Amino acid sequence: MTNLGRVVGTVAAFLAYGWGMAFYTPQATLVTGKVAGEQFKASDQAYVDAVYTFNLFSMASAIFTLLLLLVLYLIWRKPVKSGANKVKKGLKAVIAIFAITCALAFGMTEGFAFFEKADRTEIHTILPNESAFWIPDVGDNKSTQTQMDSEAYLNERKISAKRFIIPHQKLTGSAGTSLLSGWDYYVPTGRLIIVDRTPFSREWVDAEDRGTSKLKEGFPCQTKGDKTYPGGLNVTVGISIGTSVLEKDAAKFLYRFGVNPPTGSDGKPLRVKGDAASIETDGKIIFTSVYYGRSLKDVMDDVGRKRVQTLVCNELAKRTLDQANNEMVAMMEEIEKKASAYFASVGIALDFIGWGDTFEFDDPIQDAINRAYIAKQDEAIAKMLQPYAETIKMLAAAQATRDFGSKTDGKLPTTFFGQAPEITSPILGLPGMPRVPVQPTVK
Repeated sequence: MTNLGRVVGTVAAFLAYGWGMAFYTPQATLVTGKVAGEQFKASDQAYVDAVYTFNLFSMASAIFTLLLLLVLYLIWRKPVKSGANKVKKGLKAVIAIFAITCALAFGMTEGFAFFEKADRTEIHTILPNESAFWIPDVGDNKSTQTQMDSEAYLNERKISAKRFIIPHQKLTGSAGTSLLSGWDYYVPTGRLIIVDRTPFSREWVDAEDRGTSKLKEGFPCQTKGDKTYPGGLNVTVGISIGTSVLEKDAAKFLYRFGVNPPTGSDGKPLRVKGDAASIETDGKIIFTSVYYGRSLKDVMDDVGRKRVQTLVCNELAKRTLDQANNEMVAMMEEIEKKASAYFASVGIALDFIGWGDTFEFDDPIQDAINRAYIAKQDEAIAKMLQPYAETIKMLAAAQATRDFGSKTDGKLPTTFFGQAPEITSPILGLPGMPRVPVQPTVK
C-alpha cells in the first residue's frame, strides 16, 4: 500500500468511526436515560439491569475506539516499523494538510461539556427526607421519567435511602466537527432533581426574647375605623405556623417554585457566557446532572409569609378594634381555611396556624386602651358592690375603730391646728349612737 493509500485509508477510518458514533450515541443516550429510572424500584434485579446496561454501552464506546486504533495500526504498521524518516515526515505533512482541509470544510463548531472528556461514575445518594425525580434528556421523557416512592417505604415502616448512578454518553460534535477538535465530551443522559421535604415551622412575632428570630417579624396591619377611631388603628399581630411537603405533592411544589440554579465556589449562581473561552465552564452549567428544588424554608420565608400576612391583614381590616378582640377565633378559622387552600394549590401542606402573640398597638393607643379598660373594670366592680354599700360602710367604721384602739392610749386628742372639727368618740360615733362633743384646745 502506498503512502497515499494509507492516507486515504486513515481518512476513511476516521469517517467510519464518526459515522458509527453518530448512529450509536443517540440510541445509547435514549436507552441509558430510560433505564436509569429503574434504579428507583425496590428491586435488586432492576438495579443490576440498569448497571449492566450502563456498562454495556460504555464498553461499546470503548470498542469503537479500539477498533479505530486497530485499523490505524494495520494501515501504518509497516512505515512505523521501517522507521523511514521520509515516510514519517510525509505522513505528518499529509495529516496536517488533511486536518486543515477538514477544519476549513466543516468549521470549528463549538460544543459544551458536562465535565470532562474521560467518563467516570457519578453517584448521588437520596436521603430519607428527599423526593427524587429522574428525567431523561431525550425521547418520550413524559412517560419515561420516574420518581422514588418514599411514601411506600413509610407505609411499611421502612426508611428510604438509595444510591443513584447517573449515566453518561458522548455528545456527538460537542468538541467540534474538525479533526483538530479532539474527542467529544461525555454528558449526562438525564437530570436528577431533588426536593427536600424537611418540615418548616415559624413563630413570626416582634418579641426579641422569643419566636424563631430576634428580628421583628410580626405583621403590621390596620383595623376598621369606628366612631372613636374613624381611621382605624395600627395593630401588630404574631403568627405561629407549620408546613411540610408531602411525597404526593413534591412534583406540584417543584413545578410551582422550580430549582436553584447551579452555583460556583463563591456560592453565586453561574451564568452561561457562550464564548469560545468558556466551553468547559459553560458545559458544566448546561449539563449539570443534579438539581435541587427550592427549599420549603426559602419559599415560606418569602412567598408563604407574604401570603399569610395578606390573609391576616384582610381579616383585621374588616373589623373594628372591639370586633377584632371579640372575634379572634373566628378570624383565625377563616385565615386557616384560606391559607390551607392556597398552600395546597402549590404543593404545600399546612400543618398548623394560629395566633403567636398578643395584639400590639401604638404606645399612645395602647395606654388609652389600658386606661379605658381599667375604668370599665372599676365601674363594673362599683355596680356589683352597690347593694352592699351600707354594709361596707359599717365594716369600714369597725376597722377604723380597731385601728384607733391599737394605735392610741384611749384619750382623744385635745390640741388641733386650724379650725376645731366636731369630734366624737369612735364608739359613740357609730351609727345609732349619740354624738358627744369634746372641747379641744385650739392653737
